[in-house]
Amino acid sequence: MTGTASLSRRLKALGPALVLAAVVVGPGSIALSTIAGGTYGYRLLWIPVAATVFMITYTWMAARIGVVTGDTLFQAARTKYGKRTSQLAGVLGFCTIVAFQAGNNAGIGFASAALFGGEPRLWAAVFTIAAAGFLWLPDLYEKVETLVTVVVGIMLVAFVGSLALVGVDFGRTVGGLVPTFPDRSSVFLGLGLTATNFSIAAAAYQTHLMAEKDWEVDELSEKGFDSIVGIAILGLIVMVILLTSAAVIYGTPNSAVSAQGMATQLRPVAGDGAFYLFLVGFFFAALSSLVVNALIGATLLVDGFGYDASMENRSVKLWTMAAMGIGLAVVAVAGESPVELLRTAQALAIAAFPLLGYLLLSIARDETVMGEHVNGRTVDVLGILGYLVIVGIVLNYLREIVS
Repeated sequence: MTGTASLSRRLKALGPALVLAAVVVGPGSIALSTIAGGTYGYRLLWIPVAATVFMITYTWMAARIGVVTGDTLFQAARTKYGKRTSQLAGVLGFCTIVAFQAGNNAGIGFASAALFGGEPRLWAAVFTIAAAGFLWLPDLYEKVETLVTVVVGIMLVAFVGSLALVGVDFGRTVGGLVPTFPDRSSVFLGLGLTATNFSIAAAAYQTHLMAEKDWEVDELSEKGFDSIVGIAILGLIVMVILLTSAAVIYGTPNSAVSAQGMATQLRPVAGDGAFYLFLVGFFFAALSSLVVNALIGATLLVDGFGYDASMENRSVKLWTMAAMGIGLAVVAVAGESPVELLRTAQALAIAAFPLLGYLLLSIARDETVMGEHVNGRTVDVLGILGYLVIVGIVLNYLREIVS
């Protein structure tokens, strides 16, 4: 019983980081990881590793802000920069999340259709309605944490199982950890892949998760390690998907730009087992993102205007439903793939990402706010490098929009 209780406590400690992992590993990251592996083999493997390091850095800064100040990011921003800044950040954060939400609605529809047959848009509607109902369960945070813990476990088993059936070239895997860009196009693809794994909106949400858990300052060291482990899990999943695509597609005349395409390519190489394992992993990735992504957007919006932004708040639940509904409406009208829907989200992210990143970095570096828990030198350097990456992501989005 002691071992079981210890495992349960460990999983609960990992909970906040797994919530973020569940939203980051979604249709967009799966699609771009598949493209990266299929196009460049193992050579871009270092990118999700670097993105994970930056995600850990910003999540750790957010966790410290939440625990040390007792405030959410936007509450701290109101004190430091005024209410207009937090309101603007809330609106931009919500709009960006809503744009990405359409990809999650589309993803759950395509995954369900591939697994069970039927019309993707109908499945998208079914699961969106189910997700909306899920929001009104009592003790919502506990339900969300349980959901994502199960889902991340299933994703790990499904994607690692797919890779095990395909096999991996360990020599090339090690070589792929050396930073390099094979050509100019790989730079742009790498920035896109980084953006799906290094989510500033999700990192900002960590301050809210600290409030939900009600952790204290003396727990920072232990909980910080748990956060690192949880975020590292999302990096591992993305790496496994890239490795699977590199093993199956790279060097062949085939190509895949989606999870469905990846699963289809797996079937003749590794059989039905790999095909269904990969689709199951994609299904649960889309399902968890469908719920948590919308929750993040609603929380940022409500908090930006200074209202109670806990999961139990009625306004958060209603705005979450609105985000889900808008995402579903886009899919119903456009019927596009998650990759295409990402382009609209990128346009809105141009304004939101730099602002959210700046708020996190500036507050975590402010000794008057953070006291002895202000950023150390290593975190500072990684934070500044991460912000330069955010600028690079934004410039890449601008290039795609213009072109």
